[in-house]
Amino acid sequence: MWSHMVNLCLREFGFPPLSSTNLSESIDQGVRVRQYTKTRRYGLSDRASAEVYGYGMPKWARGSTKPQSFDEVPPEQALVLRGTPRGSADVQHQNQSIPDGGCTGEATRAIGIDDGGSYLAERLQAKTFQLMRTEARAKNAIEQWSRCMKRKGFDYPDPWNAGNGFGAADGEPGPPDSEEIKSAVTSVDCSFAVNLPGKLFAVESDLQNIEIDNNAEALKKEKKRVESRARHLQSLVRKHGG
Repeated sequence: MWSHMVNLCLREFGFPPLSSTNLSESIDQGVRVRQYTKTRRYGLSDRASAEVYGYGMPKWARGSTKPQSFDEVPPEQALVLRGTPRGSADVQHQNQSIPDGGCTGEATRAIGIDDGGSYLAERLQAKTFQLMRTEARAKNAIEQWSRCMKRKGFDYPDPWNAGNGFGAADGEPGPPDSEEIKSAVTSVDCSFAVNLPGKLFAVESDLQNIEIDNNAEALKKEKKRVESRARHLQSLVRKHGG
């Protein structure tokens, strides 16, 4: 829906639409990466992936299409796409004012992402994750994992630092070497040997339940806002298609 609204805005300025296929693939890829990243919340957990990609992302999560870049479009179209920050002087294209943040900002506001929402649930999730790592039960489980890794020849303080020094973990291109794959597989094996995911999940769940109780009313309001946004998106689809 977002890409469709961007293209509707571009049409108003006389520009051809961006490739909907490429935009959709870029969005889908972002969703896949985010979903797969959740499986690494407590370190690597997919042994089959580790055996092939080491600490890197699997191909299915990366996608097969290069994400479309705004730098690939003509400068005038890029300006209409990006626009200028809110509060900047009026910028126009062919005597038509470009909206704040360009067509991407317009589309974002149209679908209700830029509605001033606090995203409390996500903030609480991030908070409990950080608290979990300092809780005694979690620290004990992490130490067990670290000792297991050390016995296998890999010295890491925790699963989130595992793989440092290898190409995939450092974001460098290229396939993993045999030592990286060995380290990644060992990380998964040690995690399950000491039940690291189960123990960390239990600790974080306890912390999240406390936060849910402490923020019950605010979370109810946020739920209503999300439901309202969903209804708004449905109305946009009925009105504009996409």
